[in-house]
Amino acid sequence: MVPDEQRCVRRRINMVIPTSQGNAFTESFAPNRGPLPDSLYFLDDSGNSDTSVFGFLRVPQVDGWSTADAAWATFLKELQVNPHITYTPDYPLHAVDLVAGRGPLLHPPGGPPPTRRQRAEAAKIVLQGLRTLSQVPGLAVGAVYRHGATREDLYADLVDMVNNWHARDGSSCQLIVDGNGTERGLRAAHRQLPPNRRHVQGDPLLVPARQIPLLQAADFVAHSAHQSVVRLPSRAFMWDWYRQTFPKVSAPKDLGRPIQRSGPLP
Repeated sequence: MVPDEQRCVRRRINMVIPTSQGNAFTESFAPNRGPLPDSLYFLDDSGNSDTSVFGFLRVPQVDGWSTADAAWATFLKELQVNPHITYTPDYPLHAVDLVAGRGPLLHPPGGPPPTRRQRAEAAKIVLQGLRTLSQVPGLAVGAVYRHGATREDLYADLVDMVNNWHARDGSSCQLIVDGNGTERGLRAAHRQLPPNRRHVQGDPLLVPARQIPLLQAADFVAHSAHQSVVRLPSRAFMWDWYRQTFPKVSAPKDLGRPIQRSGPLP
């Protein structure tokens, strides 16, 4: 990857999004579109055909992103000196592959299959990443789930919940979601918010997680939250990772129940 000042991804919202590690930043390039949001949410989903999950990170605008991005960059640098894996900064991390001990990070094309030690070390990367997030000042994590829901349905409920949080607080936010830009169903959730009580700004910013490291961090949160809910026997070692790493955070919220219409931000 190249430095932030050399490579940015612009989207049709009022910010510039850095795609590399280092000191992340945001700046207005369309002042007539209004002020920047007070908070940024980085979201990714996990789950299976029975249960959908979204995990998220929330940071204060500008300074919060920079702090979280720098902490995650330090975590990635530590992976580069792990003797049991071969990690390079341009490799996108996926929690589901790491805990399953698969993927090019552990089994490069033409190379030998990973050893038991390598698979164990790969799984620990997810726990190490969660612990890194737990130490970032000003960063909040959360997760929601619903049984028998599509990704789009769960996202719509999540957007409604987040909008209610910020309506109570009188603040605004922007949602950044792992995606390729074609997810029309996710945009629909934003456009269904009441115009006179809308605190989630614009459409979701849909960017592949490989371009924004904090979206990969959100994937870690989502997958650990998913396992805390579905508790697959083969993943028993990580059932309690979410709860133990974030002891002050509520358990993943079941949005199959009535959405909380008030309450503090996470």
